[in-house]
Parts: sequence; C-alpha cells; structure tokens
Amino acid sequence: MTFGGYNDKLGSFAAYVSSKLARNLDDSLPKDEEEFERYKDNLLRALSAFNVKEPYGHAIYYSSLTMQPRNFVYSNQQMVAALKETSLPELVDYVKTLWASGKGEALLQGNINKKEALDIVASIDKTLAFKTITPEQYPKRLKALPLPTRGSDRAVTRLSISEPNPSNKNAASQITLQCLQTSEKAHILIEIISAIIEEPLFNELRTKQQLGYIVSSGVKGVDQSRFLAAIVQSNVAPAEKLTSSMLNFLDSVRDKLILPLNSVDIELYVKGLVDKRLEPDKQLAVEVTRNWSEIATGRFQFDRLQAEVAALLDISKDDILEFWDELYNSDSSRMLVTEIVPRAGQASSKEPALSGTDNTLGINDIDNLRAAGESSLA
Repeated sequence: MTFGGYNDKLGSFAAYVSSKLARNLDDSLPKDEEEFERYKDNLLRALSAFNVKEPYGHAIYYSSLTMQPRNFVYSNQQMVAALKETSLPELVDYVKTLWASGKGEALLQGNINKKEALDIVASIDKTLAFKTITPEQYPKRLKALPLPTRGSDRAVTRLSISEPNPSNKNAASQITLQCLQTSEKAHILIEIISAIIEEPLFNELRTKQQLGYIVSSGVKGVDQSRFLAAIVQSNVAPAEKLTSSMLNFLDSVRDKLILPLNSVDIELYVKGLVDKRLEPDKQLAVEVTRNWSEIATGRFQFDRLQAEVAALLDISKDDILEFWDELYNSDSSRMLVTEIVPRAGQASSKEPALSGTDNTLGINDIDNLRAAGESSLA
C-alpha cells in the first residue's frame, strides 16, 4: 500500500484505507458467478494480449523468465491455466486468510518526524491485526538464477521459441550476458560496457547491415545481479542470422572498441554516469521508490549512488578490459540467446521444437532451465 499527500492528513488517510481493506474486503468480492466470470474474462483478455506483443517483447520476456525462480514469477501460460481453473468459492476462501498472518515493512519519508511515522505504522498494524510470523517463516528474498556458463568449448545456450502471433512476420533475437558480481565496481563496469557498445551496435546492425528497424542494447537487473542485453528485430532476416551478426559484433568489441580507448574517452563515459547519479531527485516519489527498492530486496544500501560514484572515479582501462574478458570471453561467462521465430514471411525459418536437445532449448525446457538454476543456489 502506498500513501502520499499532506503530512497532517497522512495518518488519517492511511488508517481509513487500511480499515476498509481489513474489514470490508468481502464487500468488494463478486456478488455471484456471473459477476465473477466477468472479472475472470477481463483478466484473461489482459493475459491473452501477451500473444500479440512484438517478437522483441517476447524475447525480452522469456530471457528474463529464465533468471527468476519459479515461485517468484509464473509464466503467462501458467497464469492463464490457473485463472481458467479458479472458482468464486476459492476466491472467498482466499480472502479469509489474507490478513491472518504475515510480515509488515514500512517506509515513511518527507515532512514527518519519528513519532508521527511510528504512530502511522502502529495505526496500520493495529487495523490489519495480522499475526506476525517469525523470522524463520519469512518468505525468501528474490535471488537471481545463474545462466549456464559457456565452458571451454564456448558453447552458446539458445532458447528457440515459435512466435505466438501467427500473423507477425518479424523475427527477434536477444543475447543476454549475465554478471553475478554484486559489488559497486561490477555494476558500474557493466554500465560502462553498455555505453561503449550502444551506438556502434546500432550503426553496425541497423545502419550498415540493415538487419532490422529495432536494434538496441542496455543493462537491466534481477536482484543484485546485472545483465547486458543486445536485441534485434527484423522482417527480412531470420533469427539465426540476427544471432550470428550480434555474436560477430560482440567478438570484435575488445579489439575494436575497448583497446582503442584513451583516457579522455574513459573520462567522458565516467562523467556521464557520475552526472546521472548526482542529479538531484526532482520528486520525493523518485527517492522513496529507490529507497523502498533497497528495503524490498533486503539490500538496505541507502548510499548506493554515492558508493557507485566513488567506484566510477577509480575506473581504469585495465578494469574495463578485465571485466569484458570475464563477462564475454572467459569459459565462465554466462550467456543466453533467445530467438523468436515467425511462422511465415521472409524472416521465417524452421519451426522450433517445443523441447530441444544439447544447447538448443524449446519453450517446454524453460522450467527445467530454471530448476537447474535453483538447484545450483541450494
């Protein structure tokens, strides 16, 4: 629950909303089967809209899915199946247990003192009145699943999936390079690499080779891990061609893009990232969201931006080379290629199998891939 507004009314506002949720939730439930089915239909339509997303969106989705534990994120297919089986009596029974027990966490920021903040938290705690679970019962925090390593044979793990929308004639491929290091230095180094390759990747694949109208790269995160992703979507080249072109580009990054860097080049990349971190938040909500992320993930590093700036100011060319070699060129580098294959059109190719062999996987292998990642964390 998120509350915002003038500090003198915030306590009353939070108490009122909490009271409505705790005591009158039954009033919000569907009155009969007909109303319940309307809610289900609306949700089913929203989930089914997944199938008509652009192929690059599907590539991003499936790549992200492989790095998240099965009990944290369920696939769209699993959600649809569960929704179809859900009944009104099950919903009613679920609501009865909603506030039975749990763990509460709160963050209050702004024009408010400690006593006022604690009074608001106490009011919500009293209103919801759930039984506090013990630390041993706390749900596990999200922890990123490791992607497969390439090994000494430099094998590439491919996830090849048929495009869900039969009328879409675009192919897409995303290459994901995962960094499991959690230090500030590792996090800013992967951002520097991203800044180095972003424009050359676009120029090579979009402008020169004209493979597709969507060519991009960037850094994202799951838990404390970071991954660099490059993606291309095309209606003229099959997914295999997109993948090979991106791999050829990445093979050249060390010699063509990193080795030629001089001290001025590196200072410009560093300055851009430092300025971004030192820019004051324009809204309180931005700062609150960043701080809440530290709480929700259990990291509690509220000086993260300052620590990353300090790491940035100490970066050298050797650091960048060493990091790239570990991320991409070493036997322990973690890579996943996700290819979305259209069923018709110039960019189509052989329809992928639902389950693959060796290093080429199908859509039915995603759960096994995630299970293997979970086993390695156990």
